[in-house]
Amino acid sequence: MSDSTNQGDHPALPPQAPPYSPPPAAAQYPAQPAQPPYPAQPPYPAAQQYPPQQQYPAQQQYPAAQPYPGTQQYPGVQPYAPSRPTSGLAVTSLITGIAGIVLSWAFLPLLASIAAVITGHMALKQTRTNPALGGRGMAIAGLILGYVGVAILALTLIFGILSLFVIGSAGFVPFLLS
Repeated sequence: MSDSTNQGDHPALPPQAPPYSPPPAAAQYPAQPAQPPYPAQPPYPAAQQYPPQQQYPAQQQYPAAQPYPGTQQYPGVQPYAPSRPTSGLAVTSLITGIAGIVLSWAFLPLLASIAAVITGHMALKQTRTNPALGGRGMAIAGLILGYVGVAILALTLIFGILSLFVIGSAGFVPFLLS
């Protein structure tokens, strides 16, 4: 065996450094010279004496302020224009138009969309002839949603019928070719 290995053919460990030793003691610094004390402060002066307050004659008493009357109402003038009543047909058109779009997965959208279109047209005619009625925007929104619902349903039916003809007959094509 050689010098560099132990009995188990392991290499010899290098010599270890001495164990950790604490650092040397801190250097002693010379003590600071004593500071001279602050100069003596003069004593506080005595409290300043103010002249006695003068007595003024009694103040004049004023009457209590009148409360502010608030907004003055003039006869025949309103502060804002009253709101116009909304057409019930316009509200119905909007609600059935939304129902037609939301329920597009069922058979109900056809009926709801058709009702939205019909009531929307009736509401537009009603708001045009009677300017005291509001709801023209709701009627237009119901009309648009109704027509979109009818278009979605029409496209679904067209694609469904076409797919029955194209895909439904595809199963018979291999049978016909043989």
